[in-house]
Amino acid sequence: MLIGEPVDVELSPSGAPVRFFWRGSTYGIISAPEPWLAREAWWHTADRATRGSNTPLEREMWRVDAVPLRGMLQPGDTSFDLCRQRDGSWQLEQAWSGELDERLFA
Repeated sequence: MLIGEPVDVELSPSGAPVRFFWRGSTYGIISAPEPWLAREAWWHTADRATRGSNTPLEREMWRVDAVPLRGMLQPGDTSFDLCRQRDGSWQLEQAWSGELDERLFA
């Protein structure tokens, strides 16, 4: 599910996410965070990418499995894609869970 909301992310000394704060809840990351690069959708804002421009064409992404640290009796297995913005802020791009998949694709 597409989210596209800002989140606060706490990092390990090596720079990997260890927990994040979203909609009033703290989520603890329970798997090794997987870094990857996503293409910037520049074609939505410009007719073409200018040769030699300093416009970044990739975004830093982290795929994590996380659970809420409080408030849920049975935390679900949920995966999240976190994006570090160019200004250093973070955004929660997508989220999906086994429970959601079951409801949508059963």
